[in-house]
Amino acid sequence: MTESNRRWLFERLLCHAVIVRFMRQIKQLGKGLKETMLWPLISERPDVAPVIFPRESIGVLTPECILERIRWPTMTDFADDDDDDDDDDECSVTEKSRITGYLRRFIENASSDELKALMKFWVGWETPTTILSLEVIDCTLPKSSTCFEPAHYKDFSTFKEDLIACFQTDTGFGLV
Repeated sequence: MTESNRRWLFERLLCHAVIVRFMRQIKQLGKGLKETMLWPLISERPDVAPVIFPRESIGVLTPECILERIRWPTMTDFADDDDDDDDDDECSVTEKSRITGYLRRFIENASSDELKALMKFWVGWETPTTILSLEVIDCTLPKSSTCFEPAHYKDFSTFKEDLIACFQTDTGFGLV
């Protein structure tokens, strides 16, 4: 391989990575917009574009907005869990109640930026989904697979510290 061949290959790979690969995605996006009739709508009425494609940055999250969407564990959920004694991830009703209380307290007192970071950690997007499922199990740190799981916390400050640390990592949702 000569220096000129190496340079040519580098330029071709760079062109593909920067331009060609994204052009295909843009064409597919345009095709989808036309097939769903969104493109003609946006072309004729540009004022609807912000309604159809809202920006994350303009959304204001309030604690009430999040709290009303959470599917909190109920006493029947706790009772069902008591029947499954073979599950290693289970914790007591007291622990589950304490952790759900910590989460509610965190949400009620969090800033808008912290709430957005929590949603990005929880569902992968800064806007909450229609239903936010919550499951409390025994584990080391909060986990996100569209569930919320830490049960070992004994005080709110440690819970809050670990939760913020989880969604401020540089490898979380939207940051990879």
